[in-house]
Amino acid sequence: MPGARLGQAVANWSGSRSLLAKTGGVAFGPFLKHCRGTAMAEFALIAPVFLLTMSFIFEIGLALFTQENMDNAARYAARLIRIGTITGSSYSSTLVSDICGTIVLVPSCSANIRVYVAAAASGSTAGSGYSSISTATVTAGNITSSYATLAANDDVIVELGYSQPWVIGLVARAVGGTNALLLATVAVQTEPY
Repeated sequence: MPGARLGQAVANWSGSRSLLAKTGGVAFGPFLKHCRGTAMAEFALIAPVFLLTMSFIFEIGLALFTQENMDNAARYAARLIRIGTITGSSYSSTLVSDICGTIVLVPSCSANIRVYVAAAASGSTAGSGYSSISTATVTAGNITSSYATLAANDDVIVELGYSQPWVIGLVARAVGGTNALLLATVAVQTEPY
């Protein structure tokens, strides 16, 4: 009777040992009889992937938080330039201290944040000065700092750069680098004062 054989196979399968172990298996019969250590073996297989995933989540979260802080600082710096609080050519230390006052989680901010300010006369058509402005160049993993002379009715680009080190070495080895370059860019036109 086919139904009886099926019932016996189900009974054998749901018993304390697996069907392969009861039938002797091929070469794994003795190993399939006991389940001790399976949790440890599964953990050894899954743990590295889980830890790497959690490390990436932490690192990406930290980078996004720092990026948002840099975006806010770049907007703040652009506002200071737009309304004429920062003008002329000797404003670099004031601008960097104002920027670092708004950024958190950047160690030694004034030494690690790079600021690039480019400006050109706006001309008769608003925004026409942007065609002669170039963005910052990246050298050795960060942008080069530069501070243009600012005047009324200038088209201005403000860029902030920070080479954020990976906090977890495991992530650094996985991505093949030690830092991630974070950039924030804002374009404004200064007021006529």
